[in-house]
Amino acid sequence: MIIGKVNNLSNSRKKLISNSDVIPVILSGGSGSRLWPLSRVTYPKQYINLNEKNDFSLLQNTYLRLKGLKNLKNPIIISNQEQRFIVAEQMREINVNPHAILLEPVGKNTAPAITLAALKAIDKNYDPTLLILSSDHKIDDEENFRKVITNGLLKSNLERLVTFGIIPNSPETGYGYIRSFEELSEENPSSTIEEFVEKPNLELAKKFVKDKHYVWNSGIFLLRAS
Repeated sequence: MIIGKVNNLSNSRKKLISNSDVIPVILSGGSGSRLWPLSRVTYPKQYINLNEKNDFSLLQNTYLRLKGLKNLKNPIIISNQEQRFIVAEQMREINVNPHAILLEPVGKNTAPAITLAALKAIDKNYDPTLLILSSDHKIDDEENFRKVITNGLLKSNLERLVTFGIIPNSPETGYGYIRSFEELSEENPSSTIEEFVEKPNLELAKKFVKDKHYVWNSGIFLLRAS
């Protein structure tokens, strides 16, 4: 868990924030081209079941694994015009009525999508916490995942931006990395962020995998909508 900037808060503000809603923001507009032919342009991988433990799609499991988190609300889902009916149907199948399904006219990557979700969340809620998630992650230890998110909420409730890293086990050049100020370990699982490193070359990736300051950027974030 890597932590961004913190601001000072009054006790009354801290109390208000600690009881706020958590709205998942699920990014589900990808084309799934890297998993072809199982995944197709008209039916990308996030709508396919790749979990041997249940019959739900990656998108459905993205929300279902959050069940048990305190103050969890229905999700905001970012998608596109071509996939809108798939998203709506898959949410209906798991009895979830999304807070909103936002359709991007053109894909502009993560930051604009999060901005749209934040504006929508503030429209109906008082500055909720947003849990930004990719729709195509496969996470086996769901109980531990919820525990990590709960710990992250303790930080984001203090108006910090929290992102979650994955300990690298190979020198991957296709992932972004996060460098922390402190070494990360089981005894010290969180640190402030020093820098983000976009997809490195192989030489750098081999150094990163041996350095406990570096983790893969999971693309999972916690932040106040404001």
